[in-house]
Amino acid sequence: MGAIKNNILKIRTWRISKNAPRFAVPAIIFTVICIATLSGFFEARDLALMDMRFRLLERAPSDTLIIVEIDPYSLQEEERWPWPRNRYANAVANLQDAGAGLIAIDVDFSSLSEKAGDAAFAAQLSARPGEVILPVFSQWSSHAGSKRAIIQTPPHTYFLKDAVMASVNLTPERNGIVRRGWRHFGKGADYQATLAATLADAPSMHNEGFYIDYSIDPSKIRRLSFNDVLHSNFPKESVAGKNILIGATALELGDEFASPVRGVVPGVVLHALSYESLRQDRAVMRPHAAVTLTFALVIILCFCRSGRDRRWRAAARLHFAVFTASIVGPTVLQAVVPISFDMAAPIAAQILCIIYVTFRELHERAKHLIRHRLATARSHALTSLVVSSNSDGVIVAAASGAIELCNDRAKELLDIKDEVTPNALITDLAPGFPLCPEIRNSGDIGVNATSAALPHYFEFALERRPNQVLEIVAASAPYGDGKADDPDRSASHVYVYTVRDISERKRIEAAEKAVKEDAIAANKLKSQLISNISHELRTPLNGVIGFADLMQKESFGPLGVSEYKEFSESIYVSGKRLLSVVNDMLSIAKLDTRDYQLSKEVGQIDEIIEHSIDNFAAQISDRDRQVSIEISEDISALNIDFNVVREMLLHLIANALKFSGDDPRIVIRAMLQINDLVIEVEDNGCGVDPQLLPNLTQAFYQADSALSRQHEGAGLGLYIVEKLVNLHEGSVEFVSSKGAGFTARLRFHNIAVQKSRCAA
Repeated sequence: MGAIKNNILKIRTWRISKNAPRFAVPAIIFTVICIATLSGFFEARDLALMDMRFRLLERAPSDTLIIVEIDPYSLQEEERWPWPRNRYANAVANLQDAGAGLIAIDVDFSSLSEKAGDAAFAAQLSARPGEVILPVFSQWSSHAGSKRAIIQTPPHTYFLKDAVMASVNLTPERNGIVRRGWRHFGKGADYQATLAATLADAPSMHNEGFYIDYSIDPSKIRRLSFNDVLHSNFPKESVAGKNILIGATALELGDEFASPVRGVVPGVVLHALSYESLRQDRAVMRPHAAVTLTFALVIILCFCRSGRDRRWRAAARLHFAVFTASIVGPTVLQAVVPISFDMAAPIAAQILCIIYVTFRELHERAKHLIRHRLATARSHALTSLVVSSNSDGVIVAAASGAIELCNDRAKELLDIKDEVTPNALITDLAPGFPLCPEIRNSGDIGVNATSAALPHYFEFALERRPNQVLEIVAASAPYGDGKADDPDRSASHVYVYTVRDISERKRIEAAEKAVKEDAIAANKLKSQLISNISHELRTPLNGVIGFADLMQKESFGPLGVSEYKEFSESIYVSGKRLLSVVNDMLSIAKLDTRDYQLSKEVGQIDEIIEHSIDNFAAQISDRDRQVSIEISEDISALNIDFNVVREMLLHLIANALKFSGDDPRIVIRAMLQINDLVIEVEDNGCGVDPQLLPNLTQAFYQADSALSRQHEGAGLGLYIVEKLVNLHEGSVEFVSSKGAGFTARLRFHNIAVQKSRCAA
């Protein structure tokens, strides 16, 4: 058990060590991204992406706010600053008379000024209480003990009774750029809603900061000069129902701040943009860092394994799609909802993945290149070894016929004694050497491009070795960047010649040819001998049969003794049987020597069948055999060699009579099957084992080969039938089984058959 546990531990350790790079690199990349995110490294990049989206997503203001500017033109009329409070009283009165809504004034009212002006302003506030917003300035105090506290500077109590207070603080970033707006400042008793939130009626008890939507174009916010408002020199209907924001825009008043998109703008414009962000529900928020890091982790896990399948185009398209989505997706999202998605970390994660995958692939390719070079060097070494130790001669030549490589076996076969020098020509070293067709026709290289792709075979004999026959196999092979349609095709091809000594093979082939010719001559002599002997035997046999027939019939008188008649009958039957064998041998001799010629004529198939049956009339009547003929009505006349068909039928009927059963019945059919004439001879005899059917057409074959067999015969009948039916381009088929009769079927393919009119 201990050994098994150790083996399992080794396997697990091996798997962990093998898979370690798969997880270590993504973990390292993710750790780097987390550290960079938490340390604020990506903050500037994310803010830059946010600013880019602001520039792309420019939108119009809500047209619910009008800025009344304390501009240089207004300062010129009243040269002193701060202004007397009666100027604000008159401006507020004119705006309220025109139907303006809330009026916010971004000017310090924390102290009293001239008594008359202060009284006039206080009276105007009391005339329409709660419709004027005065600023509260908040700041951190460094002298409040151990804990820092917020010190608020509100308007003077003389103005607070009928006015609304709102914080006007703007909080620049470390680089001095104002990005954030606020709904309120302070907590508890120090709580104070901001001017923008108060104007937009969107205060909150939560200290919610937001990013000002700088995609809102401040230049499209309607503006009026304070001096025009003071003198009621403005269209009254333009301010009806609108909120008013009064503030300084003159440079000399110094109320200016840096913005990320709009450059340096007055503070009153920033308050207006904060108001528009709240009024249009465009207070931009950024998701938690965990969301950004999760997205970065997904990218790392996906792309650290990209490129392993070698589909670089697909991987590049995927990287481009993800990078585009990283830019376009947050932009579209920010256009729909006030959310600025931080994408610097995911983009950096993707870049690190690309760098890692690129270095990994370069490393893999370097290893592959080294392996390829080693394999190439090994292949060259093996090729050199195979060529040098090949039992055949190998010659590699250029298009000009100059030898580039020649092994020792080629030198030996071509009887080259000297060292083969560079650029030596084959035809100089071995005169008469057969060249590849493209080299032979080097003046028109490229014309016979197809033939060069196929090997060419030549037989060649040196003048000084006439008894040695060499076989030359010549072929062209491309190398490098050569193409078939290259006009200088010869420069990109080499020509390989394989040389082998075939002298012994030629001698063996000559001997085999002589043996075959002798065998053909002997076979022809055998057939001629069989034919001659058969002819010589037929003449005495006919005499024996004739005399036996006369004696059997007692044509010249009684024989006297009855045994003589029996003997003469036996002589007659044996002579007929021997004559049948001789005739079969004669037919076989004619078929083997291809001297059998067909003589086709037009006739009736029923006449051939009936004439064939007549030859066996004695045998049929002797055992009371039943022979029936079935001929299809659509067969009228045939164009066929009837003597050949008759001979085939004689053999088939003889077999049927010989092997028919105790109640012998034979059926002879003739029919048409499409364009084929089919003749069947069927008996009800003992039948043949189906496994033996393919052997029945062999010469001298006996299904019952025992010496004690009941039926005589040389086994040549079905052999002759197959040979004869093949002369008509037909076929013979046998259907039988043990104890179930036997059917022989002759099929004549595509024979010219005239169908009867009635059948048509």
